[in-house]
Amino acid sequence: MNIVSKRLFSYLIDIFIIFLVLIIIKGVLPVNIHEIELNNLNELYIENKIDFNLYFDQFISITHNIDKSNISFNLFGCLLIIIFCIVIPFLNKGQTLGQKICKLKISKKDLTIKDLSGRATILYGLGYLLFMFLILFLTTNKIYFILINLLGIFQISVVIINGFMVLYKKEGIADKLTKTRIEEIKWENLQNKN
Repeated sequence: MNIVSKRLFSYLIDIFIIFLVLIIIKGVLPVNIHEIELNNLNELYIENKIDFNLYFDQFISITHNIDKSNISFNLFGCLLIIIFCIVIPFLNKGQTLGQKICKLKISKKDLTIKDLSGRATILYGLGYLLFMFLILFLTTNKIYFILINLLGIFQISVVIINGFMVLYKKEGIADKLTKTRIEEIKWENLQNKN
């Protein structure tokens, strides 16, 4: 497997682990009353009992309330990203769990928490979540809805562009901005460590 494939696979492993933990936690939490409201609203719209304008206004309000009531869950998501993408690589010589499995590491002469935080902000959505917390209680329903969706599109675009940059230039946005690189750990290097 070449380094680009390993990078993609290690990223997917990391994302899978984070989402798996979040799904398990979400599964044991009580049902959010606003999520029930949203399901009822969707049913009303599907059954043509309300028009699109009323649906959309209520949808925006309910999703804002869902995010407000899920603040502790989203904070836990931030904590997971910080642990898996900043703390673990810092303590593990530049390796996330996915990179350890794929025998890769984040490399820089003096790898810092700041470098790893930059990578987590760009690649793992930490910036998205932090911005969400910033605007969640400071904006109206509509402004929040617009900003959070624009930011979501931006976050997904950055990850996709980063992937294509790695594919074609061997260096992604996160690599360039944090002045880090991803390198393979060769078998000889592993033997020399022991």
